[in-house]
Amino acid sequence: MASQVAFSLRASAGVLAALALIVAAGFGILRLMHPMTFPIRQVEINGEFRHLSPAALQSVAEDVVRGGFFNVNVEAVRRAVLREPWVREVTVRRVWPQSLNLQVQEQQAVARWGDAGLLNAEGRVFRPDPATFPSGLPILTGPAGTEHLMLERFRYVEQVFAGQGLQLAALTLSERRAWSLDLATGPDVILGRTQFVARVQGFAAAARRELAGRMDALRVVDMRYTNGFAVQWNTTAATATEMENHGQTN
Repeated sequence: MASQVAFSLRASAGVLAALALIVAAGFGILRLMHPMTFPIRQVEINGEFRHLSPAALQSVAEDVVRGGFFNVNVEAVRRAVLREPWVREVTVRRVWPQSLNLQVQEQQAVARWGDAGLLNAEGRVFRPDPATFPSGLPILTGPAGTEHLMLERFRYVEQVFAGQGLQLAALTLSERRAWSLDLATGPDVILGRTQFVARVQGFAAAARRELAGRMDALRVVDMRYTNGFAVQWNTTAATATEMENHGQTN
């Protein structure tokens, strides 16, 4: 009987000890999760920047930092920094014991999108302050939802023009799905709604041959002819002078 009582007491003591450990662990976890335990005291910004300010990004991140090392909401910090228009991507990680490290990737603009936006290399539009727009970018203009198509066609035109001294200033797709392009120095080129590839190649060929040395004197080149093209000279804006044999426009 005495041995049974002793065993029961030892078992009870073991249970109490286990409960004490659980309670202590619970208090320990609560202590670690308390905002004043290892509070975030430093936010580091890393990346290569031309249009972003590390100090400004740090301020944005610090404004949403809440809690300590173990319970700070890193996703909230990431979302806040991503709202900056020139930010493409953000990675946030904790650095023991009281820091956050943000790796920030800046947007790379390849073209302007209309009057108020920029287009990145993935065909996504972002809209920073126009005062921060890089100079010299070509302007792409098209209906909403055509961003990827416009970027694809823009790259194709640049590839065709490479090595010919032709610099694309603007590429436009109208609401009626008609294409046109402007050169940095030279004429506006009307391509129409069909045969985009053939007409771009046709214009590039004409620039090498019939129009070589005369690009600056041209106002408009209309490529919508079956067997040729038409031009409008700067000196005769009211009439079109036809070059080569041509048929019906499309």
